[in-house]
Amino acid sequence: MRKKKFRIKGIDSAIRMFAPKLVTISFNIIQMGPRIIFRSALQLLRANLFTRIVSCLTLFILDAADLYRHRISKAQFARNIALSLVLIGCGTFGWNIGKKWIILEIFGSGVEVVGGLIGAGVLGAVSSTVFDKTCNKFLRSDGQEMRDIISRHLSDMPDEEKRKILKEISNSELKKMYASEDKDAYAEELIREINGS
Repeated sequence: MRKKKFRIKGIDSAIRMFAPKLVTISFNIIQMGPRIIFRSALQLLRANLFTRIVSCLTLFILDAADLYRHRISKAQFARNIALSLVLIGCGTFGWNIGKKWIILEIFGSGVEVVGGLIGAGVLGAVSSTVFDKTCNKFLRSDGQEMRDIISRHLSDMPDEEKRKILKEISNSELKKMYASEDKDAYAEELIREINGS
């Protein structure tokens, strides 16, 4: 029996925006040693061509792996790649705005990084929300389709309980459900696990 997993709102977008930068920082730390970790972070968190290339490749590999394992559809794959590009672009723009206009003298030499992270986080979150709302008008995500199937199995429950169950289902579980041959059976098992029955 699978362990219950809880859904963290917006975690996919956060990973798409910040994980590639952390990867490039790690490469630099391994290459140059621990004594310049802070300097490494300052340099690699800045938006540059190398960071953008690594970001695109990292996210493409993750999505390609999900597509190969049949955990996402081709349409979802294309949507994820587009979202990654949007987040990288908007995150870079937000970083450049934040590092120049957010003044936090208490952080000293780290002010550029703090301001950049704030700018990238805010603009990235806004762009992700706008992207999702725009895409949903033309193309439903795999997650939405899986939630629709689950909702059909919750039709006899009160609305409040239904919302609670749907909120507890993680994106990882939705991907596993998409990959399953019998999605209805998977949905029923998932509901039983959440209800503890």
